[in-house]
Amino acid sequence: MNPLAPARYPRDRGFTLVEVLIALTIGMVLTLVVSLLFVGSRRTYATTDDASRVQENIRYTYQLLNRMVHLSGYKSSPNSKTEEIFHAGNPVLRATDGGGVAPDSFSVSFQGNNDGTGIAADGSILDCLGNPVAAGITAINTFTIANHPTTGVPGLYCAVGNPAGTPVEIVPNVANMQILYGVDNDADLVADRYDAAGGIALDNVRSIRFAFLFVSPTASALLADNQKMDKSGAKSDRTYDLNGVSVGPFTDRFSRRAFTMTVSMRNRTP
Repeated sequence: MNPLAPARYPRDRGFTLVEVLIALTIGMVLTLVVSLLFVGSRRTYATTDDASRVQENIRYTYQLLNRMVHLSGYKSSPNSKTEEIFHAGNPVLRATDGGGVAPDSFSVSFQGNNDGTGIAADGSILDCLGNPVAAGITAINTFTIANHPTTGVPGLYCAVGNPAGTPVEIVPNVANMQILYGVDNDADLVADRYDAAGGIALDNVRSIRFAFLFVSPTASALLADNQKMDKSGAKSDRTYDLNGVSVGPFTDRFSRRAFTMTVSMRNRTP
């Protein structure tokens, strides 16, 4: 063998057209699968996040209204007569029936406490906006459903004072509030029936039953226009019962959840 002879290599060979087309097809299929998985994950995450926000709004509303209704009728001086503080001009409870499917509104009143100096509020009694209430001062807290002035999204608002000050949104994405009042007919300090405001003696109310309709912050891609989804994931007609008031059906893709709670007026019950 001649060591100076050039080595022979096999001819360089590229991909055929068929091989290129097969590779492109596989790549496109993989890209499509990954894209579908990504879109599905984003939709699931968005729906889960909205459900968490609705649940958080429900929990805060429950805690706030429990505290407000329990405080209603509270007196700075326990030995003072109730009728000297809470009378026709300064009632413990005010109520307005919105009529039909329109949201109801209500207000509760209570007094505060002072610190050891007897001058400043001790912070143990707060109004609906988180302001401390001093002894001898009556806090009137009015709750309504209103639309946000900028976004137009409904929410639960509260105003303090009489006349009421500027309403402040305390819970967003609350579309409706229907209220029934537990009336004591036989003076045994226990509610005998639940009625809407109007035609009832508010001095005889012992508890309040709230029904709210909470709405997700964003539209859900997992819902059809005529469906709602419950906690188990089942879908049904989007009509909701709020204390006997039928609300809906709705034709958008926002998920909704009805929530009912009953709170006793602690200072009017045993």
